[in-house]
Amino acid sequence: MQQALAQQLPPLLERLKGDPNNAELLADVGNMYFDARQYNQAAPYYSRALQLQPRNTAVRTDLGVAYWLLGNADRAIAEFQTALETAPNQANTLFDLGVVQWQGKMDAEAALATWQKLLDTNPAFAGRDQVVQMMAQARQHVSIQPGAKTAKPAM
Repeated sequence: MQQALAQQLPPLLERLKGDPNNAELLADVGNMYFDARQYNQAAPYYSRALQLQPRNTAVRTDLGVAYWLLGNADRAIAEFQTALETAPNQANTLFDLGVVQWQGKMDAEAALATWQKLLDTNPAFAGRDQVVQMMAQARQHVSIQPGAKTAKPAM
């Protein structure tokens, strides 16, 4: 992945110099860094893209995931909630929000409600079986107080 980043990123950055307000190009650069697991590099590009296209739910969700993977559950949740204001039934956003509510905030009840909404509004969701399995696991954590500190599993 690092080799691909080293080869593909320079031309994108060069194009960006000539077109710094190109939201799609900014998101592409963010995606390159994200795919290379350089989330701290991806986040500023996603943020700049969102300044130009604040209703882009895919980029906002990616920014939320980047924040989550950087260890900032609160910021991740805020980005997911903002994305859901634009697209309340966005499957990937609902999925990711539930993960962070459960694993990042230990709020199993909130995660279960989010995932139930995901299943109700997206019956053909490709990750349906995974969501059902995660819901079963989260139900075992309902008695844990929201906000309790736990180890953060990878997404």
